[in-house]
Amino acid sequence: MTRVLAGAMAPAVTPFDADGAVARASFETNVRAHVAAGLSGVVVAGSSGEAALLDEGERAALLTWARALVPSDRWLIAGIGGESTRQVIQRARVAADAGADAVLVVSPHYYGKRMSEAALHAHFTAVADASPLPVLLYNIPVYAHLVLSPELVARLSRHGNVVGMKDSAGDLATLARYVESQRDDFRVLTGHGGTWAQALALGVSGGILAVSLFAPALTLAVWEAARAGDADGAAALQARLVPLARDVVAALGPAGLKAAMTMVGLEGGVPRAPLLALDDAEREQVRAAFAAAVVPLVGAPPTPVAARGLAAAH
Repeated sequence: MTRVLAGAMAPAVTPFDADGAVARASFETNVRAHVAAGLSGVVVAGSSGEAALLDEGERAALLTWARALVPSDRWLIAGIGGESTRQVIQRARVAADAGADAVLVVSPHYYGKRMSEAALHAHFTAVADASPLPVLLYNIPVYAHLVLSPELVARLSRHGNVVGMKDSAGDLATLARYVESQRDDFRVLTGHGGTWAQALALGVSGGILAVSLFAPALTLAVWEAARAGDADGAAALQARLVPLARDVVAALGPAGLKAAMTMVGLEGGVPRAPLLALDDAEREQVRAAFAAAVVPLVGAPPTPVAARGLAAAH
């Protein structure tokens, strides 16, 4: 690799049209916005993108569309995790053909009781051996229902084609153990917006953060403050980010992300069945989170505090 895995990246949502098909124009609108916001890259077919609900053709199409819009100096990362090692390897090859720069691989978890350290090591090693693209490990216990141990991560980090990991658990003690394996050719990224500033203080290289989908200026402001060594500034900005991470991302999942994106003028829409759109009470929860974060919605004039906070990111 000639580029470092660093900065704040967006795990793109997958918009659908009224018939339930992937809405290309809406997806492209969002990707352009993520790039224009100054984010370091885009992840396609990740958890926020409802990857488990996409078919193989949709995954490939989304990557192809994104590649045409994501500049070569930004990362395009493909989520390729699956239950079968064979399937994940095939997805890696498709991702390479579509122009992705790297792949993000969540643990197989359907047969959870059999996903021992040995089984996981064998799986990730086989994928890394066969993948034409660099591999990032993906730790997300809320969906995978298992945790990649720091010992396993350390072993896998020594594989020449495993270049990093995304940890979305929000467990700072375990994250610190992951960071012990970080070096020039293996980078640790956080996927937990609620602890973004704390993760940066621990030494992560960046983050793939759902909050960056609808609050990129605030997310980047935390990044810039941390890079400048302004711990107090980063903490103050992080405090504003917490309600969005807690009450939208963590509490409401893809449906919440999509509602939040619509509220800031992007293309959200509804999730794919069996996921349900938010009800009225949940939408009010999203609005309240924006208010607590002092992030303006479309059609609402920014408060003086919000204007100062957004200006700080640019």
